[in-house]
Amino acid sequence: MTLTKEKQKTLQTKLEKMKESIEKKQESSILDESLRESTGEITTGIGNHLAEGNAERVEREQEQTFEQIDEKLLGEIEEALARIEEGTYGTCVDTGEEIPYERLEALPYAKRTAQAQEKFDKGER
Repeated sequence: MTLTKEKQKTLQTKLEKMKESIEKKQESSILDESLRESTGEITTGIGNHLAEGNAERVEREQEQTFEQIDEKLLGEIEEALARIEEGTYGTCVDTGEEIPYERLEALPYAKRTAQAQEKFDKGER
């Protein structure tokens, strides 16, 4: 099934909303961090109970992991938007085959068919 202009526009809108959501989350995270710093809420670990310090460290590591995931996803979304501009959106970057609409609907930033993605994930080319 060929990707119609209408379906592509729907997917583009979905991508733009995803991008906006991630960017708002990142801005909020930056504001939260700066607020904690300005109010002295970030602790140095001195005088804290060991378990409290460990819990805070684990929480910070989780936040960093989520931020890294968001950053990677944002890059994928921006790549997909660039492919729309270039006119290559919906075409597998490895095989040149059309990516099924159902896949793009589920993962609008997909740049490979499911089969090509599976090979890519296994390190095959």
